[in-house]
Parts: sequence; structure tokens; C-alpha cells
Amino acid sequence: MRPWAASLFVLFLGLTACTAPSADSPRQGATIVAVVGAIHGQHRSSEAYSLDILRGAMIEFNPDIVLVELPPDRFATASMNFDQFGDVRESRADDFPELTEVVFPLRSQMGFTMVPVAAWTADIAGNRRAILRRLEADPARAEDWTDYQTAIQRYGNAVLGRSDDPLFIHSNGYDAAVKDRQEIYERLFGNDLGPGGWRAINAAHLQNINAALDAVTGEEKRILILFGAWHKYKIIEGLQARPDVFLADSRPLFDR
Repeated sequence: MRPWAASLFVLFLGLTACTAPSADSPRQGATIVAVVGAIHGQHRSSEAYSLDILRGAMIEFNPDIVLVELPPDRFATASMNFDQFGDVRESRADDFPELTEVVFPLRSQMGFTMVPVAAWTADIAGNRRAILRRLEADPARAEDWTDYQTAIQRYGNAVLGRSDDPLFIHSNGYDAAVKDRQEIYERLFGNDLGPGGWRAINAAHLQNINAALDAVTGEEKRILILFGAWHKYKIIEGLQARPDVFLADSRPLFDR
């Protein structure tokens, strides 16, 4: 190879190395997704993870779309009420101040689209509560309940003093603690709970999330998925197989 050709070849390799996507950067056309875990009512009392801190994280990420933990029928009512009265006035949404006090108001200011992707229904939730009460009272399942209480205690020890720390919540350590507890819950009670079981309901949530992502694939949208923090690891695991999605690290949104 002539000297000038060799120099051009080296220059080409250098440019390619600089411009090629890496594991830490999205490839061209990818949907950028941040999965953020909420702590529901605890946001109102926590200084570490207050509603203001969540609001700042959302503003920093600057999403085009926010996928929210509300069923479509509840979202339609909540959205209509907020647009008309400036107040959500919907019982399920009222349990989630991250929506009523952060996401709905920010939608008006920032102009992003909200998409409801929760698979919960009133029937699923009601049946789950009734089945768990029956199982708890069943002497034949006493050993199962003992095993589950042990898992709860182990989880409590793992998150002690850090259950409202957003940096910890958005870490592998937190996800591992939740997974340990909830996979035991699923193993012991999943078959009894049917659609309300941990695996089943998260698969249904993920189906709705994937449908929302399919609708914008290739458009390079920035999407924030806001769910209860326990669901976070299931969502991340489910999205890792999508080549069109770049999963952004959510921790820098709170590292301020």
C-alpha cells in the first residue's frame, strides 16, 4: 500500500471509530427510553424523592411522550377532568400524585403526549385482593405465607433507609431486592392470582408499552416510562430485546 493510501486508511478507521454507535449512545433512528420508578404517595412526604425532584428529572429528560401507569378508561376521565377543571378528579389517578401533581401539569407546560399503558382493571384488582385474603386465611397455605413474610423481611433489610432515595431506586441493587421479593411472591401465589399475578400483570403492562413504542419506532422520540418503582426491572428486562430502543440510564436525572 502506498504511503498516502495507508494514511487515508488510518484516517478512515479513526473517523469510523468516532462516529460508530456504542453501547452508551443511541444508534440512528433509535427510540430513547428512560424508565423512571415512582413511589406514589411517598413522594408527598419524602425530601429525597419529592414531587419537585421528580418534576426536575422529567424536565431534564424533556420527553416527547410519557407512558403512564393508568388504564386507558381511567386516563380518559382524568385527562378530561384536568383539561376542564385543572384537577384530575379520578380515584385511581388520585392514588398517584406523580401523575396528578407532576405529569398532568407538566403536559400543559411542556407539550408532551401522555399515553396510558397500565393493564390493571377494577375487576383484576378486586379479585386479587379477595384471593389474597382467602389464601392468607387458609391453614394449608401457612407455610407459603411464612416464606413470603421472610422474603418481605429480606427486602425490607435490603432497602432500609434507602426506599425513597432516587439514586438507589434507579440502581441494579434496588431492582435485585425487588426481584427477589416479587419472584417468590409469583412462585407462591401466581397461579392462584391469574391475571392479577406478578408475572401476568407485568406481561400485560409490557404488551401495552410495546404497542406504544411500535407506534413511533424509527421516529427518534424521547419516551419516559413512569411506573411504580417495583415494576421498573420487569419493564427494563422486557425492553432489552428491542433493537429499536436505547435504554437511557435514569440515574443522572437525579444526580444533582
